[in-house]
Amino acid sequence: MPIPLKVEKQLFEFGDRWRSAFKYDGTDFYNKEAKRLGGEVKGKAESARAVDLIGLHEASGLWLLEAKDFRGHRSANKRRIQGEVALEVAVKVRDTVAALVGAARKPVTEFPAGKLMKAFERNRPVTVVLWLEDDTFRDEAKAKHQLSVLNNVLKTQLAWLNARTLVLSSAVPNRINDLVVSNLPGAGR
Repeated sequence: MPIPLKVEKQLFEFGDRWRSAFKYDGTDFYNKEAKRLGGEVKGKAESARAVDLIGLHEASGLWLLEAKDFRGHRSANKRRIQGEVALEVAVKVRDTVAALVGAARKPVTEFPAGKLMKAFERNRPVTVVLWLEDDTFRDEAKAKHQLSVLNNVLKTQLAWLNARTLVLSSAVPNRINDLVVSNLPGAGR
């Protein structure tokens, strides 16, 4: 039975081969435990950040997914799409990985923290996905190129994790097995 999760006016439907899929940034653990790490450092506000979704696939391992929908906000997000968003996602991944270590050390029951920790073992696949929507992704070939360039930036930022990275969009064919992404009413506004 598919697991439907709504993020950024999109519906992510994880199919039968996903052992687990959940909105990590909506969990009590993140909001009541991990997010408590915060304050000011040298006058700058700091806090723990989180990816939107975490999934555990029976064949392809652990997936950390961040969704960004820049449609309708092109000028406000122009700088972000040129690479800044990759750093933002990398920071969310870093904080999520650290928090999952903490979750595995506590009696967390809302998601399989222990299984997620096992998924980080050496030689097990970990994939980080930035699902990005933007008004400029009208031509599939140009969109593929833009997504590829951004993926290279993300891959560099996450080299420490030794994870596969993907930057995807509904503008190009989905490359994730057993995951269907569709727009909800109001998407793109």
